[in-house]
Order: sequence, then C-alpha cells, then structure tokens
Amino acid sequence: MTDKTIIFEEARPRLLGLAYRLLGSVSDAQDVVQDTYLKWMGQQGALDKPMAWLRRVCTNACLDHLKSAHRRRVDYVGPWIPDHIQTEFSPSAETQTELASSLTTAFLLLLERLTPKERAAYLLHDIFAMSFGEVSDILDMQPAACRKLASRARRFVGESDTRHAPPKDRQEELLAAFQRALSTGDTSQLGKMLRDDSNLRADSGGAVVAARDVIEGRTDVCRFVAQVLQSSWRDMRIDTVEINGGLGLRVRDGASLHATVSFGYDRQGNASHVFIMRNPDKLLGFQRSSAIVWDCHRPYS
Repeated sequence: MTDKTIIFEEARPRLLGLAYRLLGSVSDAQDVVQDTYLKWMGQQGALDKPMAWLRRVCTNACLDHLKSAHRRRVDYVGPWIPDHIQTEFSPSAETQTELASSLTTAFLLLLERLTPKERAAYLLHDIFAMSFGEVSDILDMQPAACRKLASRARRFVGESDTRHAPPKDRQEELLAAFQRALSTGDTSQLGKMLRDDSNLRADSGGAVVAARDVIEGRTDVCRFVAQVLQSSWRDMRIDTVEINGGLGLRVRDGASLHATVSFGYDRQGNASHVFIMRNPDKLLGFQRSSAIVWDCHRPYS
C-alpha cells in the first residue's frame, strides 16, 4: 500500500463512525467515506494535517447528503428509523457504555431532530472529542458559533430520558420477557419493564408488511407483541445479538433475515422504545455491518 492509502485506512473506522452517526445509514456512510477516499487519493501536494483534511471533507459531504436525505424522508412509507448495525460488546465496561450511548437507535433518532450543523458540532466535540477550534475549521464557522450549536444540541439531548444504556443483565431481562411474550403470548413480565408511554415503531420502507403507524402506550405495545408478532414470528428462529451497542434480537425465517429488534431505555432501565427493522435493504446492510468498526474513541493524530 502507498503511504496515502495507509493513512486513509487508519482513519477509515473513525470516518465511518462519524458518517454513520451523522446520517443514520450504513450505505450512505460507506458511500461518503468512499467519496472521501477518492478525493484524498486525487489530492495533490503535501498536507501538514492529513487527518484534519479527511474529517473536514467527510463531514461536509455528510452535511450535503443530509439535505437530500431530508427530502427523501418526506415521502418515506411508514416510520423511519436509523439503520441497525451489528456491534460487539467491549471487555471494558467504560468503553462499552460510551459506545452504546452514542450508537443507540434512540440517540440517533434524537439527532434527527437537530439541524445538520447542530448535529455535526455536537458529535465532533462531545462524541469525537475535538476542540471547538478544530470544529470551526471543519464547519467554516467561528469557534463561538460552534460552541453555541453544540450547547443547544447538548441541552436538547440532555433533556431526553430515552437514550440510556442499562447494565447488560437488565437488557437480558427485557429480552427474556420479550421472547416469552413472543413464544407464549404472556406479556405480564414484559409489561412491567415497559414505560407507560413506551412506543413501538417498525421500519419497512413500504417494501414488506409491517405496522405503518407508531404504536403508542404500554397496553397497545403489549397487545401488538402478543397478538401480531407472536402469530407472525411463532415458527421463526430468534436469537440474541448486539445491535447499536446494546442487546437486541435477530429474527430469521429459514435462511433469510426477517427482522432485527432493538430497544431504547430511560434512566431507570425501563424500556421506552421498541424498534423493529423490516426494510429489506437495511437488513442487508445489517448483515454486512458486522465487519465494520464504527469507531469514535481512537484519537486523530
């Protein structure tokens, strides 16, 4: 490999981690990072800070992409949720908590409610640990303006009580209750672990059969799991897998991946969201995502 290729491959996991958190899409993140690679290989002349150049190009490509993504989602059929990705538990509890909190589906959905530049400033500073001087170079804004963007985003995210990652044993308890409801129709234990205002949303993109509306409230979520999912998934193989930094479910119909399920939690460890991915294109991306490192902890040099 050339020196330029080595530099880029060292940066690739972090660029992918940034692009995915900004875009919520595996395929879009990969496309942006590949475009960044092509621009990098075509860049002429020596650079004092190659990593700074790469993150600037990648971030601004994501911001451009978000403009068209917003227009596409206006016509999206049914609820949209960020792509599920397959991750692995870290042996370090501290690192696992940091990874999970910045990758949960609930967190990524919160980011969708920020402006693109608020999202970028918050992620670059709070998640990727860049100084506001570095952020200002990327966003072509004054450091004070970037600080305000990140502050507004941090305040909004901090007000949410639905983006937490409880201990692994609490997640395992919820999965056991959910699977019991799927196999027997008994939702008594599941209901105890759901918030009163919990909701369930299924992303199909209109390509397959799935709930077209968000199902609101503990009673209706339990009824949907017991009456609809229990019947539909009865003969399918369901196993536990790590999704977006937390434990979730993988549902297989024979050799085909039928669905993935992840959860959102509040500070007390109660489930606030059930996220079901049924979109065939996104499920294909999920199967491919297990080989990708979605890094945000390796510092830039």
